[in-house]
Amino acid sequence: MSDLAKQLGADTLTSEQVDAITHAWLDLSASQEQFEFLSEWDLDASAELAIACRDSVKELEGAFPFLLEEVNDE
Repeated sequence: MSDLAKQLGADTLTSEQVDAITHAWLDLSASQEQFEFLSEWDLDASAELAIACRDSVKELEGAFPFLLEEVNDE
């Protein structure tokens, strides 16, 4: 766990919880990129999913700024 994560209180989370948050953020970030690409062809469904992913990514980043640090596999 990074020093920033510890300073922000993430050390009160279990390692599994931090991993789950990090993985969700990574998945949403990747999904957002894919939905934005697909929205050029199917504007309705893909655009809505891209917006939902973007909003979730921003919410996770706001609540857990350590996600913005470089991800290192330990």
